[in-house]
Amino acid sequence: MSPLETDPLGTAGHLLRVAALLLGLGLFMAFSPTSFGIEIGAVERADRPRRRVLVIAGAAAVASTLLATLFVLISPNTLHALWTGDVVTIISQRWLDAAVGAALIVAGTVEWVRAARPRRKKRASAHLDRLQVLFAVVLVNSLVSTSGPATMYLVVRTIGTTAPALWPIGYLVFLIGLAAPYVVLGIAITRIPAFAHRVSRLVTWLEHRDLRRPIAVAVAVVGLGLLVWSVIELIRAG
Repeated sequence: MSPLETDPLGTAGHLLRVAALLLGLGLFMAFSPTSFGIEIGAVERADRPRRRVLVIAGAAAVASTLLATLFVLISPNTLHALWTGDVVTIISQRWLDAAVGAALIVAGTVEWVRAARPRRKKRASAHLDRLQVLFAVVLVNSLVSTSGPATMYLVVRTIGTTAPALWPIGYLVFLIGLAAPYVVLGIAITRIPAFAHRVSRLVTWLEHRDLRRPIAVAVAVVGLGLLVWSVIELIRAG
């Protein structure tokens, strides 16, 4: 069994751990380095930042939901739980975990190699003042980033360790973690000028940092951990 499937404090302790992990994954999804700089800049320079906050949070939520739906449909654990109501880990789930782990290692390696090339200069899009364009940019960035799909796979696996009746609540907890940074950002920028200045400095700092290799390492490490854990569980099951 995985650490998420057993808890010395019983069901209540397990649910608390799941909720905390889902909040953390939501925050991580929101702070994705591939898109957060664009999103902060779009809010900071906006005449109506709160409306843009809603658009950004909505786009990130839609992208997350699309990825989560995909992983639910290919996850043996979640399909088995939906069909039988029993929350158990079946052997085919271990093979899927191992395959995803291997894929993340490959993705991290490819990203590391690609990071040796000079970064493409980011184009300052004047069209981000249009809400439809902003929504599309955030949606696509969330879907195609290296960290986005990896994060959502962990979200689905985490939620899948609870009873199906609790899945909507678990996903709502994740969405709260996802939306919280943008809500705080929108309020702070409009009411705390000093905070807005610090945000501007943060955006400038992010724009001058090449974070591709740190992201590649993080993705590969997660993949390696998932692969090793899955192989150990497969050996035990055998």
